[in-house]
Amino acid sequence: MQTYLGTAEGRELLTTCNVADYSRAVADAVRMADRMDYPVTLVPITASEFTAKHREKLDALDDQTRGRLRQVAIASMLEVLRDCDEPATRAEAYGVLQTLGVVK
Repeated sequence: MQTYLGTAEGRELLTTCNVADYSRAVADAVRMADRMDYPVTLVPITASEFTAKHREKLDALDDQTRGRLRQVAIASMLEVLRDCDEPATRAEAYGVLQTLGVVK
C-alpha cells in the first residue's frame, strides 16, 4: 500500500506499507486529509510492481542488506502459507518461495 500526498505539482510518495497495515494507513490518511489542501491517495501495489519501480535501489543493496531482505520475504511468504485462507494467495506465496529456492 502506498500513500501519496497531493501537492500543487502533482503527488509525492509519502510511505509504502504492508497491506496488513491497511487500516492504519487509511486512518493516517484520513487524519492528514483533514489538514491538507490537496488529496491524500492510497494505492495498492503488488510485490512485483514495487520491485520493478525500485529496481535501481534494490540492485544497489549490499549483500548483508539483501540477505536480511530475503529472510523477511521468506518469513512473510511462510506466514501467508500458514495463515491465509485464500488458495490463490497461498499458491502465489509458494511460487515466490520456489523462485527464492526455498522449496522445489
